Amino acid sequence: MVVEEVVIERPDKVTLSEAIHVGELAELINMTGVELVGELFSRGIITNVNATLDFETAALMLADMEIEAELAEPEAEAEAPVIDIPEVEGEVGSRAPVVTVMGHVDHGKTTLLDAIRKSNIVAGEAGGITQGIGAYQVEVEGSPITFIDTPGHEAFTAMRARGAQVTDIVVLVVAADDGVMPQTREAIAHAQSAGVPIIVAVNKSDLPGANVNRVLSELADASLLVESMGGEIVSVETSALKGQGIDDLLEMIHLTTQLDPPEARLSGPARASVIETRLDRSVGPVATVLVVAGALEVGDCYVIGLQSGKARNLVDADGNRIKSAPAGRPVEVVGISGMPRPGDELAVVENEKEARRIATARGLRASREESSVAERLGLEDLARQLTHGAIQQLDIVVKADTDGSVEAVVQAIQALGYEKVKPNIVFSGVGAITENDVNLAIAARGVVVAFNVKASPAARGLADQNGIELRAYQIIYDLINDVDAALQGKLEPELHEVIDGRLEVRGVFRTERALKIIGGIVSEGRMNRGAEVRVIRGGETIATARIDTLRRFADAVNEVTAGYECGLGVTVRPKIEEGDILEAFHEEEGPATA
Repeated sequence: MVVEEVVIERPDKVTLSEAIHVGELAELINMTGVELVGELFSRGIITNVNATLDFETAALMLADMEIEAELAEPEAEAEAPVIDIPEVEGEVGSRAPVVTVMGHVDHGKTTLLDAIRKSNIVAGEAGGITQGIGAYQVEVEGSPITFIDTPGHEAFTAMRARGAQVTDIVVLVVAADDGVMPQTREAIAHAQSAGVPIIVAVNKSDLPGANVNRVLSELADASLLVESMGGEIVSVETSALKGQGIDDLLEMIHLTTQLDPPEARLSGPARASVIETRLDRSVGPVATVLVVAGALEVGDCYVIGLQSGKARNLVDADGNRIKSAPAGRPVEVVGISGMPRPGDELAVVENEKEARRIATARGLRASREESSVAERLGLEDLARQLTHGAIQQLDIVVKADTDGSVEAVVQAIQALGYEKVKPNIVFSGVGAITENDVNLAIAARGVVVAFNVKASPAARGLADQNGIELRAYQIIYDLINDVDAALQGKLEPELHEVIDGRLEVRGVFRTERALKIIGGIVSEGRMNRGAEVRVIRGGETIATARIDTLRRFADAVNEVTAGYECGLGVTVRPKIEEGDILEAFHEEEGPATA
């Protein structure tokens, strides 16, 4: 029996856009996605079926397969998607407020949330690390409130760095027996930078070693002044383990949200922000998102960062499958082409094809940005932006090797500044530069300066990806001088006059309506052809002129220095007389006076 070989026909020519999905290209040339990924791999291109190829890469590979690739004409791209999906109008109404719980590790953040939810989820967690959906919703006086718990502050800052302002209130948890710790200070910096109300929960206040007054005093030193000490920050004493003070905390949260009730678009296609992601072996990428506008429903097609998908399942904080999630509600989404990042936006679009096209276009833009040389936002760049008014203040993250070094650097920086610009220390702390520090700089569009410490590899990678320059110093004076130079960039440079030289007129040889031919001796500095000069008589300036020609004897020259005679042709209206002084000058930009 003869088995006929199946010959797969390939097209001789295909028309491609500037960016094409690997899966779509495979269909165009009658290949499976797996086969095409293998072809790319054999040529040194490691990718997957959900990735995006630019036209040049696709054309080179197709040429090896004897398939001609043609770039689509602009008119053929008329239906190309808008990469940044515009917001739509819809009914606006109140939504559930969003509360982010922050604080130092082991100060009782998750235990506090457990007490609020009245369910024991902490006992089943390995090592006390937050697991599960990481966002919960409870009802207080009949109104829903969403609580977000993250394993650290990185996700919170990453969301802000990508423009996702999803938090309405920050609850800062501080252990009464431990006080203000490094991560507490980080949390304060994040919350203040976000510009949202802060409520302090002084937790573990029932323990024998608890000292609430010491905690409040330390918070004041960290620029957080509570009401009992004359400030405006609300504080509540709690014991999350015993459930004490929880009702008071919820009441304070409820009252705070009533002062400025959060609103959102309730109808139309949903928008959501990614809180955290995980990879599930059975269902693939899973994202916990907070719906910020509209209602997310099962079956919705969406773009999520550089990925696309269709909502196969929506799961709430209790593990229940739901059909719809309104604005202000956290939910897990299943059915994503790849892993999004915290802070990425989910936007519902018309269909899967449109979602893939937008994700493909975004992927192309991202690959182009990564392949180009990233413009680093260093001190020099900040100075230029400050000069042009693009930045209103200089935000700085400070890291150093000891508490004493941190204090010295911060004090030295804060002593700088001018009437029109001051430095703003976003955060300061001891230790190496971390991803968290870089995320703060990204969010603030600031700069990270370090004294006697280095950056972790992960922090360097994140800084490179986002064009943030990390400045490390061994000498504190170099650090201060560079920061001072950046601050001066905010001050508009002033024009300063520079005197180049003076010439005493010894003779006038020809006088026309404007052109005057004179002779003289350079008494100071130098005279240059083309220079601007002022004519001084009796100590007063009577005119300004320009040197058109300059001669030494019969030779035309460009410059004559002090002690030499010369002849000049100058363009000036008033008559020049012997004894007049020609003063050459120019203006140049210099530092403004503070």
